[in-house]
Amino acid sequence: MYPISDLTAFCRKTTGDVPPKLVGASTTVVGSKMYLYGGRLVSERKMVSDIYMFDLESFKWEKVAQSPEDVIPQARYFHSADTWRNHLIIFGGMAIKPQSENPEDLCVLNDVRLFDLTTRRWLPAAPVPADSSLVPNARYAHLSSVTADRLFIIGGQDLANVWLDDVYIFDLNTKTWIQRRDYPRHCGTYRSVAVTADQRVRLPQEETRGGQASTRLGQVGSRFKVDKASAPAANATQSDSLIHLPYSAQPTEDYPCDIFLFSNYNFTDVQRELEVFTPLSDGDFTVSDRSSSMTGTSFPPGLRFPTGAILGTYFIVAGTYLSQTYQSFSIWALDLINMTWSRIDPGSALASGSWFRSCLWASANKFVVFGNRNGNLVEDYNRRLLSWDHVTCIDLEAFGIYQPPPLVLDIPMQELGLAALEEGLMADFEIICDDGRRIKCSRKLLEDRWPWFKEQRKIFLQAATRALDALPPVASHTPLPEVANANRQEARPDPRLTPRAFNLSEPYPITLALLQYFYSMALITPLQHAPAVLSQLLLLSSTYQLTHLQSLVKHAMHRALSYATSVGIYGVSTLCSCRSLQIR
Repeated sequence: MYPISDLTAFCRKTTGDVPPKLVGASTTVVGSKMYLYGGRLVSERKMVSDIYMFDLESFKWEKVAQSPEDVIPQARYFHSADTWRNHLIIFGGMAIKPQSENPEDLCVLNDVRLFDLTTRRWLPAAPVPADSSLVPNARYAHLSSVTADRLFIIGGQDLANVWLDDVYIFDLNTKTWIQRRDYPRHCGTYRSVAVTADQRVRLPQEETRGGQASTRLGQVGSRFKVDKASAPAANATQSDSLIHLPYSAQPTEDYPCDIFLFSNYNFTDVQRELEVFTPLSDGDFTVSDRSSSMTGTSFPPGLRFPTGAILGTYFIVAGTYLSQTYQSFSIWALDLINMTWSRIDPGSALASGSWFRSCLWASANKFVVFGNRNGNLVEDYNRRLLSWDHVTCIDLEAFGIYQPPPLVLDIPMQELGLAALEEGLMADFEIICDDGRRIKCSRKLLEDRWPWFKEQRKIFLQAATRALDALPPVASHTPLPEVANANRQEARPDPRLTPRAFNLSEPYPITLALLQYFYSMALITPLQHAPAVLSQLLLLSSTYQLTHLQSLVKHAMHRALSYATSVGIYGVSTLCSCRSLQIR
C-alpha cells in the first residue's frame, strides 16, 4: 500500500536545453511558463545573463535567444525578478565590475530592466533621475514584489554586507522611483521572502453583511412584478439564507493585492515574523504586523533561502531545513483566514536528493520544486548550488489549497437571476423531472448558458426541417418511403427533447438546483449546497461538460468536506475523475 501523501506529488526528469548548475539565479512564473534568469556558473565562477524558459506542462527547457541589437543587462546573481504585464522585471544583484577579468572583483547594482516576453526583447533602461534621493542604494539578496503597478524593493545588503533597512517603490507605468521609507528590519533572501498574488480572494459573506445590497433589489418574490401589491412568488428563497462562496477577482483600489513578508531567523530557536504591506491609492502603503496572529499545532522550522507564494487564501512558504540530525526541503501553508499553519507533505517525492528552488504554478494549483533527485542536499546547500535536472509537481488542491473560481455574474445579478426563475420571468419552456413535475424556464437562457442544450436544439430543428422537406407536395399521393443513405451520418436529436419541454430524468430537487445555477451562474441557495445535491450536480457537470459548474461544485465540496461527507464526496469525485478532491 502506498501512503496517501505519495499520490499528491510526482517527480520527472526535465528535457531540452537544461540549464547548467547555477548560484543565485531567479525564477519567475508567467502562465504555464517559468523563466530562469542570470546566476553564476558553478564550474567557472562566471556570471551569466542568460534566460531559460521552462514549459510546466511538457517539462521541457528552452534557452531564449536574446537580440544582439538590445542592450543586454550586466550579468548578475542574487538579483530579484518579478512579472508585470507579460514583462520580466530585473532589479539589482551582484556582478563582476565592468572591464574586470577577476571573478572576485565584485560590485552591486541598482538598475531596473524589463524584458518583453511577447517580443523577447529588452526594453531600454530608464534614465537616471535628477533627484537621486529616491533611487535605492545598490544591493543584492534583497526582496521584491509587484502590486498595484508598483515594484517594491525591500531590504538586502550592500557590497560590504551591511543590511539596508529600507523600502523603495518604483512606478512601473511612469518608470520612476516615487518613494523611500525606512524599514527597521533586516530582510534578505537568506531568511525572508516577500510575495503577492495576481488575484485577490473576495469574501462576500463578510462584504455583504447587513444585507443592504439585497434590500436595494426589492422584496423577495416580487422583484420583477409590476404590481408590487400582488402576492410574492411562492417558495421564493430569502436573501438572508443565500450562500455566497469566496471568489477570485482582479485587484481594485478598494481591494488591492497585499504583499506578505515572512521572515524566520535564530534557526536554533526559530523566530517568525509576518508583516502585510497594503498599497494605497495615493501611492503610499501601510504595514501591519500579523506575527502574533499565527497559530497551529506545529510551525515551520527555520527555513533557509525561503521561497513563497499566495494561492487562494493560503500563504505558502518553502525552504531548506538543516539540523544536525535531519535535513529536508520543507513546505508549509498558512491559512490567511484563521491564521493556522499546516505542513504540506509531498510524500517520498522530495525524501531524497537535492531540492532548493520552488515556485507556484497558480493556474494549475500546483507547487513546483526544482533540483536533482540524485544530489546531496547538504553539499549542494553549502555551495548554494541550484540544479534543474528534475522537477517535482505537488498538487496543492489535494490539500484544499486552490484558487477559487471567479464570478461570471456579480452578486446582485446572481440574486436577480434567481428571482427571474422563481417568478417565472419570460418562461416559455419546461424541464420535466422524473416524477412528472415541471419547472418553467426560459429556453433562450438555457441555450445561452448550456452548450449541450443549444447543440441539441440545433439538431432538433435540423431534423424537423428535413421532415418538413420530405412531406409530399400532394396529399393524395403517398410515395414509398425512402431508404436512408447509410453513407450519410446525420445527427439525431435527443429523444428527451420536444419543442416545448425537455425530460431531464432527474429528481425535482436536482433539476431545480441545476436551473438555479443556469439562472445565477452560481451556487447560492441552501438547496444547491445540500451534500446529495452537490454530488449529483458534479455528475451532471461531468455528463454535460459544464466546466464552470464543475469548478463551483468542487469549490463547495472542498469547503463542505468533513467526516460526515467524506465518503459521498470520495465516491462521486472518483466517478467524475476529480483526482485532487478524491485524494483529499
